[in-house]
Formats: sequence, structure tokens, C-alpha cells
Amino acid sequence: MRRWIQAKKISRLCSSWARDENQERITVHANVGGSGIKTVNAAYTSQTCPDPGCGYVHSDNRHGDVFHCRNPYWECNWQGDVDHVAAMNIKSRIEDHQIDRFTPYREVKKILEERFLRANGKPEYPIGYQG
Repeated sequence: MRRWIQAKKISRLCSSWARDENQERITVHANVGGSGIKTVNAAYTSQTCPDPGCGYVHSDNRHGDVFHCRNPYWECNWQGDVDHVAAMNIKSRIEDHQIDRFTPYREVKKILEERFLRANGKPEYPIGYQG
């Protein structure tokens, strides 16, 4: 048991070191290349439809590495890779003044759902909807 605890501690230290090293390299290369770095809140980025006319957010939209919008109000059917979907949503979140890096994830979901309802004329929730 003691060896397992020591191994876990060492693994955590190595992982932390690797993340810090990667972050430092990204920062240096971005500055050398004339770019900047912005951090955003990534909550629900792989579960939110990136279609500007939709924006439906639900865990059913994501199945493993595949995104398929399951908007119950109309047939959006936007499909793609979850990493690509998340990258599109992260890009749009850079200029988002309502969701910042430290917004709690529950608040992020509330904001996204309110935007969806506002943008789509507050559709009635479908039968069986569990939010």
C-alpha cells in the first residue's frame, strides 16, 4: 500500500511538471510568433451545438468522440468530432463577456440555456424534457 501511495505521488508530480512545462513552451512560442494567449472557460464546449442558429446544449449531444445535435425543437442534426466542436465553441467564447474563466460550470450551463431560449423565441419544452 505504501509503495502505491508513493507511486501515485510521483506520478502526480511528473504530470504537474509536464503540464507546467507545456504551458511555458506554449507561452514562449506564442510570444515569439507575435501571438497572445487567452484562457477561457471550457465548460460544456463539447456539448453545445456550434451552429450559431442553434446553440442547443445537452449531454445527449455527445457520444464518445462524436457530436450530434439532438435539439428536440427542430431538426438541427449538426454533426462532427467533439474536439472540433469544442474548438469552435472555445473560439467563440474568447469574446464572450458573460462567461469568463472563473464562471462556475452550473452558471455557464444556465447562461447557455437562457441564450438558446432567447434566440429561439423561448420554445416550449418538449414532453419528457429533463434539462
